[in-house]
Amino acid sequence: MIYIQEFSSFEEMMEEIERAMKEADRRVKPWQREIKVGDYFEKETPYGFKVYCEVLDEYDEPHLKNFRFCRCYSIVCPNGELGDVHVSTVKRRITKEEFEEMKRRGWR
Repeated sequence: MIYIQEFSSFEEMMEEIERAMKEADRRVKPWQREIKVGDYFEKETPYGFKVYCEVLDEYDEPHLKNFRFCRCYSIVCPNGELGDVHVSTVKRRITKEEFEEMKRRGWR
């Protein structure tokens, strides 16, 4: 499923981004908010595979408080991809050992 949204103006797009971020922030559970540098976690995709992430950095800016900069791996990106992840999308924390086991299995 691909979701495309059109906007009449740049301002309208920015307003929607801000609204979506606030909505995502409201969904954050206390344990998700505590995810920090050095943690590992699993998230699901709507495409039937899981993504395994290592947290590399956190942001100081208040409006980015629930984002983590991560390297994320999956069967479609086995070498990893850098990017921001909103903690409300985290399914569960995993240990480094679990992460390494998933790596050994080719992220399957």
